[in-house]
Amino acid sequence: MQVDRGGASAGGVDSQLARGALKLPAVLMQAITHIAPAIGVITSLAFITSVAGITSPIAFVIGGTICLGVAVGLTQLAKHIGGAGGYFLYLSRAVGPRTGFFASWVYFLYDPLAYGMLLAWFGGILHDTLQAEYGWGPPWWVTFFVGLTIITVLITRGVALSGRILVILGLAEIILVLALAVSGLVHPGSGGINLTPFNPGNSSSISGLYLGVVFTILSFSGFESVAPMAEETENPKRNLPRAIIYSVLAMIAFYIFAIWGVLIGWGTNDVAGFVSSPDPFFALAHSLWGSLWVLMLLALLNSTIGNCLATGNASTRVFFAMGRTGVLPERLGHVHSKFRTPTVAIGLQTVLAVLVGIGLGMWIGPTNTFGFVGITLTLGLILVYSLGNIGVFVFYRREHRGEFNLFLHALIPLATTVALLWVGWKSIQGLSFLSPQGYMDWIPAIVAVWIVAGIVLMIILSRNKETAWLQKAGQSVADFEVERVYVDVPHPDAQ
Repeated sequence: MQVDRGGASAGGVDSQLARGALKLPAVLMQAITHIAPAIGVITSLAFITSVAGITSPIAFVIGGTICLGVAVGLTQLAKHIGGAGGYFLYLSRAVGPRTGFFASWVYFLYDPLAYGMLLAWFGGILHDTLQAEYGWGPPWWVTFFVGLTIITVLITRGVALSGRILVILGLAEIILVLALAVSGLVHPGSGGINLTPFNPGNSSSISGLYLGVVFTILSFSGFESVAPMAEETENPKRNLPRAIIYSVLAMIAFYIFAIWGVLIGWGTNDVAGFVSSPDPFFALAHSLWGSLWVLMLLALLNSTIGNCLATGNASTRVFFAMGRTGVLPERLGHVHSKFRTPTVAIGLQTVLAVLVGIGLGMWIGPTNTFGFVGITLTLGLILVYSLGNIGVFVFYRREHRGEFNLFLHALIPLATTVALLWVGWKSIQGLSFLSPQGYMDWIPAIVAVWIVAGIVLMIILSRNKETAWLQKAGQSVADFEVERVYVDVPHPDAQ
């Protein structure tokens, strides 16, 4: 495979990523492993079932449909705008650089935080599970640093390598979870094989079903992680939209079948037992597979490594793009001369992972970080997705009026934005954010402070309309290629 090595940016920093290193399968798995199907099923189903009852699969269908609407809008931007940076680039180009900066600032509540949180959480799960089964488990912080080292090395040594690893890990976790679901259908529990989970009339309450939808959004998030990989994707205007849509559709189908099989295997007549079990998936695997239950722990490990690898790929490319434009320190736009990866951005992400993972793990405990950061991530995602929907409408009305489609560029963005805002309200409705009592109650205040800080910083950074980053924020990769031509190729008459 030939990879374009490129040259230096206008600032003298080597800023050429590995062009065309990722083909469609790797890009698709970048999205799917970021969604983390095994983690989505294992961590969220018991809680969603506790509020939505036996009809939890319907909640996943509704949540997946909302995310599919957001994904459709994202593909419309990917068709015309190419380059690393994701929503930073898209919104800078579609609406304006200030909007792009603000979206990226909110995005920093998402991928950069998730990396460290997930490693700490898995370290806690591994310790507690092995402690209960065998009387000993490695300290959570040991697992954290081992995992962080492996992931950092993989991300650094080239996107093609990490892409191949993502394909392997993604397929492995999907196969393992589906195997448990098939086992449940072959050996059903009390109630036998039935379609009860797909009948809305069997929901414990409509409000409970709606609340279940709220918590499925995070289970589908991650499809947008392919956008920052545009410069390293082969034929990005074709493959990125495909990967975005295919990943959401595949995960909707996966969740429907996997959840149905697991509920059938447990027994649809014993939903209360499923909800009250501390680890229903491990318990079901014990019952159906005996000592091979550890395969579910392996699925969780695969999902954690895959998610962190995909998260690291995406977040570092956003840092890279913002460094290249000058809104963040220029060194973040540097790439390794051999591996063509943004090593300074990778270093920043590694430091953030330690601060978040170890910091939160020491404060509230590693296994509690998932819920705390999970709601924080959801609120950040809702804002970013909603801004992206606005960007779709503005971009096509302003620059591509001939392609404007009322359904694709107005009705879908509007409907999904309304649904997302409703999800956001439901996410914090049960919290005592006006008079915080526990650490979870502080989440809305933390997010609000972060948003205000982003607005203030945006104003400070853009006081001068001639500021360089305002001029470069919406540039596509083609624009940067033009700059390299003028910088790297001397004029024939030069002395």
